[in-house]
Amino acid sequence: MGLTCRVYAMSLIDKSVYLFESVFGKSIDVTSNCRVRVLLVPVSPIKKSTFYKYVELVKTFNVVRLGDVTPDLKKGASAMFSSQAFQEGQMHFQFVTHWTREHAELEDFQPHRRIFGANKNLSQGYKQFEQDLDKYPTAIATRCFAFDPTETQEDDTKGLIMIPNVGNMSFYMSTMICDFSSEILNQFAILANRIENLSILESPLPSTIHVPPRSKTPPNRQRYSQPPTSLSPTNSTTAMKRSSLQTTSLTTGETVRTKKRTPGRIKKLLGDFYLLAGRLPDAVNYYDQAIEMTKITSDFLWLASAMEGWICATLLLEYLQEDIGHIVSRNPILSDINTIDGEEDQTFSSTSTPITQGPRSTLTVIIETYSKVIMNYARVALTANFSVPDLIYVESCLKVSRALTTAYLNNGWNELTMSLLVSGELKQDNVEGKLKKEKKLFMSIPELLLYKKSGLSRHDIAEWVTKIWEIHMSDLALLDQIFITTCMSSIYSSIGYHRKAAWLMHESVGCMLPLLIQYRRTGLSKSVSNLISENYDSGVLEVIKHVCEVYGVGERNVQDGGTLEAMQREDNGIFTNVTTTKRSSSQRAKSRFGWPELQIDILKQCISVSDALLDNGSRLYYTTVLLKNLYQYIPKAEQIKLATTIQGMVAKSNTNKRVSTSSSEKINYWGVNIVSSIEAKKPISRKAVYLHPIKNEAVENVKKDCPEDADPFIYNPFAKKADLTYKIVLVKDEISEFKVTLINPFGFDLELQNIVLSTSGIAFNAVPSAATIPANATIFVQLMGTPEETGTLIIRGCLIQIVGFSEQEFLISPPVKKTPEDVFNDNFIKIKHCGLDAIKSNRKRETSDDNNRVKFYELDAIDDQPLLKIKRTSMMHGAVMLYEGEATYITMELENIGNIAVDFITLSFTDSTTIGPLAINPELPPEEQYEIELHTKGTRVFSWEGTDEKESTNSIGKIVWIPQGKSITLKVNVFGKRDCRGGTIQVDYGYLNRARPEVQDSNLLNNNNSEKISTFYTRQLYLNVMITVYRNLEPSNWDVVYLRHSTPAPKEVLDVALHNIKHQADSVKIESIDIIQNQPVEDLLLVSRNLTLEEQERNEYCLVTLDVRNTWTISFDVDFTISNETEEYSSDCNNLLSCITIQPGSTSRIVLPLKRLFLSPDIIDQEIPSFDPNKQFVIAQGPKISEEQQKARIQMFWYREELLRRIKANWYCKATRRSGELNLRPSLRLNSVQLEILKKEDVEFVIDLKGEHVKKLSQRRFSCVCNEYVTMTVTLRNRFTYPVKLILRVQPVQSYNDGVKEYDLSNKLLMEGVQQISVSVQVISHSFPIYFLSRGQFEILYHAEDVHTRKIYCDHEWAVIDVAEN
Repeated sequence: MGLTCRVYAMSLIDKSVYLFESVFGKSIDVTSNCRVRVLLVPVSPIKKSTFYKYVELVKTFNVVRLGDVTPDLKKGASAMFSSQAFQEGQMHFQFVTHWTREHAELEDFQPHRRIFGANKNLSQGYKQFEQDLDKYPTAIATRCFAFDPTETQEDDTKGLIMIPNVGNMSFYMSTMICDFSSEILNQFAILANRIENLSILESPLPSTIHVPPRSKTPPNRQRYSQPPTSLSPTNSTTAMKRSSLQTTSLTTGETVRTKKRTPGRIKKLLGDFYLLAGRLPDAVNYYDQAIEMTKITSDFLWLASAMEGWICATLLLEYLQEDIGHIVSRNPILSDINTIDGEEDQTFSSTSTPITQGPRSTLTVIIETYSKVIMNYARVALTANFSVPDLIYVESCLKVSRALTTAYLNNGWNELTMSLLVSGELKQDNVEGKLKKEKKLFMSIPELLLYKKSGLSRHDIAEWVTKIWEIHMSDLALLDQIFITTCMSSIYSSIGYHRKAAWLMHESVGCMLPLLIQYRRTGLSKSVSNLISENYDSGVLEVIKHVCEVYGVGERNVQDGGTLEAMQREDNGIFTNVTTTKRSSSQRAKSRFGWPELQIDILKQCISVSDALLDNGSRLYYTTVLLKNLYQYIPKAEQIKLATTIQGMVAKSNTNKRVSTSSSEKINYWGVNIVSSIEAKKPISRKAVYLHPIKNEAVENVKKDCPEDADPFIYNPFAKKADLTYKIVLVKDEISEFKVTLINPFGFDLELQNIVLSTSGIAFNAVPSAATIPANATIFVQLMGTPEETGTLIIRGCLIQIVGFSEQEFLISPPVKKTPEDVFNDNFIKIKHCGLDAIKSNRKRETSDDNNRVKFYELDAIDDQPLLKIKRTSMMHGAVMLYEGEATYITMELENIGNIAVDFITLSFTDSTTIGPLAINPELPPEEQYEIELHTKGTRVFSWEGTDEKESTNSIGKIVWIPQGKSITLKVNVFGKRDCRGGTIQVDYGYLNRARPEVQDSNLLNNNNSEKISTFYTRQLYLNVMITVYRNLEPSNWDVVYLRHSTPAPKEVLDVALHNIKHQADSVKIESIDIIQNQPVEDLLLVSRNLTLEEQERNEYCLVTLDVRNTWTISFDVDFTISNETEEYSSDCNNLLSCITIQPGSTSRIVLPLKRLFLSPDIIDQEIPSFDPNKQFVIAQGPKISEEQQKARIQMFWYREELLRRIKANWYCKATRRSGELNLRPSLRLNSVQLEILKKEDVEFVIDLKGEHVKKLSQRRFSCVCNEYVTMTVTLRNRFTYPVKLILRVQPVQSYNDGVKEYDLSNKLLMEGVQQISVSVQVISHSFPIYFLSRGQFEILYHAEDVHTRKIYCDHEWAVIDVAEN
């Protein structure tokens, strides 16, 4: 049972095989048949260290040359196993310290399995030695050595050999071993004589029947890729029953067949004894005879065993350089070693020829022979009622695979390979280094390339090992299962099949587990327990540690939260004060690999082994690794169990610590990072601080002087985007809030007894809190704290104390900003290494020192800032009700409730029409886009004394002084804007000049002021205003009409009209409530048409009409102001005023005389403006309009703007004393006909009539007498900027009262000259005489036609001449 405590990891795997063989005497290799097994047993009382010291001394004499063995003096050279017959031969001993007779039935079939000798290390008690010999019935020679006897010890005990510790002890031991060998040879002769006299020699019968496949396919062609899924250990101690060397009841046929086979079997056993005795030529001779005889009788079991002995004997002969015809030479491998004729039988004799044509290497012979050995073992069941014993079949596969592995690791077949096969080692350094060999986890690529030179493939070696799975492993004894899986794992690991090796190690540990539990829980005998020490427990732990490394759950590939580091400190006697030096654990992303279900099984086995070894540290480590790294694959109930186990072990450890030390500190093995992220919460709006740059005029001028740095594009998608996100800044001595995200990935609740922010940098007063995280949930916890200094605050993470554990620091890392390419690549699995290459990459185990390189969350803390609040406002319930166009104001009182004074304040405004306006359709005409922009951006709802009159978006700050506890009142203007539902007044304030001792006068900040600092911080106050705007008056139905000529009014009538207009204007200015009558429109028409009639050459006025509807429930007084001033002519009477009262629900018609307009080309050629300076130009998708149409649109736009500038309307409500502006823009839409009336003609006609009796009645009406010569002058005035060539046409007609016009006036009028002439005009007059022959009303029609464009210019009035009798 003491086997398991001597198992180490390989490097560990080779060491485990070595220790197994050294303890139990099981050496599985090609030359294991030649070793004489000798048991070394201590005789109490003796120390274990002393015993093993002399064991190592005895093992140095494991090879004895026959020439040095003491010869038999009685028989001499005639002795059957005389050492003098072949003095070059060697006896190979295998000294073991433990032995069981589980396979006693095989000892007579394979003599090398039995114990031939027993040596005891005795200090005193020779009688006990004689009594112990009864335990070893197969020992044919015994010795009792007494090392280092005292000086008073008497050498008077027969059979006791004293070996003093003086002189050359090796010489004494060499002599004793040679004498011991001579006795063994003599006993071999006795055993051989008995065997020769046997009449029947039976085969060993297994208790379990194994029937290999009986197909004609050779066994080496069959592959088994994977072992069975479960190996159940058994407790049987005797799996086979001994049946040889004794007769049993057999049937007649079986008896006859056995007698026929007995001679061949005897030859085989004699060959075995000659092999053990070192007489190799005799051994080969007997093996050849046995092979021939067993082939004839189809005794396949004994045939295969004889072939194994023949291979061992010929290999030793080659090693001794003794060529007897069986081995040609040690040639390299020349052909494929796997080309084997499985069906052809070969005769192995001294005169036999090689199996294949041409010279072959010894390795090729070994492979071909063992292929036939395996095939013969498979044929046993064909000629017997039993199959080959499983153990024999397994050992044959292991022998050939170890031979191939030795050649693979040592560059093929050579002297070194042969010496290693004889000594039973895989590599030379494995013999020299033994357990001191440096640990190496995996085979490197250069090593694989080096081993490839051997000419052997790893696949061929692994195929021999895989054949072992043809047996039923679970039917073997428990120790046999452990030994076989360990040997298989050693071979797999040696050739670089690490995962197969790790799996077999895992199965081997699974077989050891019942033995460990049995030993630890029930206790074993003292003799066995002496073989076990705590140092050997580390061997099993190293094995499971190696398995974990291979399957991706080793120390370098998992997160243990610092548990392993704490275990190492505890083992070294270092105790860490957790309260002063906090152990941190940060969750770092690692690429996990491996099969989770398999990893869970391996870790559970590690926990079970640690529990069996009573190693709480390892048990805690593997439990933590399992729970932390694979919790997502573990059921909830099992998670709770593991967590309870961890808590219990930690509590027990803490209890032990309190007992062993006088302190009460805790060691925390918890390693799961539950802190996902920490981010500062944005403070409430009135406490948030904002950074502002102070504009420097010199810097702005430099920027203007360097236009090459400016971006020519309004929107550049490749330019660096400005970061518009709010940057959180902490304020000194003000509490700050943080949002902490906590994650519980487990299936049980986590109760946090205490959680507080972990910071560094400036002083920070953190406020502790507590929380409970539900199972498989994510919660958000709000933590608070106050910075006590200015500077940079570093948020490292959180200090958390989980109930039952000590306080621990959990670190966080800032989120990684991913580019769109990174997000796209996240959908693909990136593989850098496949299989075990992922483990071979250089991985560093997680330690607390790595956390110092993490970039933490940083925040800036600034000086303390002032704090204002809105004390009161003039609004009722925060709402304002206005009529459209009405202007009012509200007041707000601000109070300083902070500890810092305020010396700067500014106001900015937003309203519902400017916040998120709908996008303007770029397909709309430019004039309509202008109207929309004018309404949304050009019309302010709020304004104050600091508002920029040019740009509504700019605000000018104001220097004030508001000490602590004082107040200030601000006045904000409010305008009733259509569709406005509300707005926000934003107050920005701060403390710019902290060094100013006295109060400064309030004045606006100018750009000429010099700034001493480049940036400053402000805070903001917001006042939301609900606005309701009602539409009380609706203008509509705009029209522009001509004014015809009329007779002049008398001067008295004209003076009365002027007096009424002036009195009406004065009454409106003083807001008189006595105006109850509307002003008659006749006065306006009279004044506009007859004012300065004598100086006017034509009528300059037109009529503008519109309807105004009162939609409200009370009456409104509306006054219209008409501005007729021009640059050429101005007068006090040019600004006319028209007032009217509109009753509720009624509509009034407004008629306004307006002087006709003419705008210069500099104005009408301008593009339609826009209120958005960064407006993106978009090419119109609709049909393209002509250039003339575009000019007509622009001309109409500017005339409309001039018309709205000339006419202004205001309203006044007597009942509520409210007043405002009437917006005329929405209802005014000019068309081409109206524009033609409003605009003065491009080519203007002026008519004048001169004569003795001619009178001018109006601009176009004259009177004269008939039969009198008169002269008519037509003046053409060109308003274009360029000269034009025109054709003037004049046509007189006579008009009758019934509307009939007569065009043939040859008898009624005489006109000198032609009626059509060509003129080139800028300003030109054309006169022609007229002589009227009859009385009546004559009309002179005229127009001008452009010679080039054929455009006709006419006047909307014509000249009318009334002719009377003379």
